[in-house]
Amino acid sequence: MNRILLPLLLLLVGLSSAANAQQWKEYRPSGEGYRIDFPGTPTEDTRRVQTHAGTVELRTSAMGLGNQAFIAIRSDYPPTVDLRNPQAALDRARNGSLVKAKGILRSEQRLTIGDAPARHVLIDLPDSNQLADAIMVMQGHHLVQAVYVGPNTPRETPDAQRFLSSFALVK
Repeated sequence: MNRILLPLLLLLVGLSSAANAQQWKEYRPSGEGYRIDFPGTPTEDTRRVQTHAGTVELRTSAMGLGNQAFIAIRSDYPPTVDLRNPQAALDRARNGSLVKAKGILRSEQRLTIGDAPARHVLIDLPDSNQLADAIMVMQGHHLVQAVYVGPNTPRETPDAQRFLSSFALVK
């Protein structure tokens, strides 16, 4: 019986650690003001989006791994946008995320990252039975976000925790 259980146990341990076996790499895009670890090499995209606040430049770095997505976004708002109240700006960012994703806010925590106001939000995505686990930081006229999307679990997954805890503002 032990000869059957040992190989089965080794197989299960190997499968459960497949995502953890990925090569996590520090990602620090030049001039963007942040760093984060990805479980591989992200794809980069830059685009200009028309919003009620004017033209916003979005720089996105993202990668998928199985049923998980790892995304870093920097949004540059025009200088004409009034962002003197960063908490209100973070409220608008959170609300916009909820509407766009058709999500339900599970939890929200106010943070400070570096000296910048930030939020940690968990958003249930009922249409896909997934969860978005995100950090949003308002830094001047820049909104920087680290977003993990994956299985809807009661607790933060190890991959989400690794990804989000590696996020930092840099000069």
